[in-house]
Amino acid sequence: MTENSIPRDTPRNEPPSADEDVAKLRLQLKHLSLEELEAKELVRWDRDEHVVRKGAKFGEKNTN
Repeated sequence: MTENSIPRDTPRNEPPSADEDVAKLRLQLKHLSLEELEAKELVRWDRDEHVVRKGAKFGEKNTN
């Protein structure tokens, strides 16, 4: 299967969320990539533990 033939709704191999709050934020902002959420400091991607945690600006939910 080529990358172009993978359905858009197929989950990417992204790390799990550390808790329910992080999972809900990721669902609410699913139009943003994990990298974008991390750049906005909404989440912190712990690559060593392969998990996504709350970032410094988690409560702000700034999507601009």
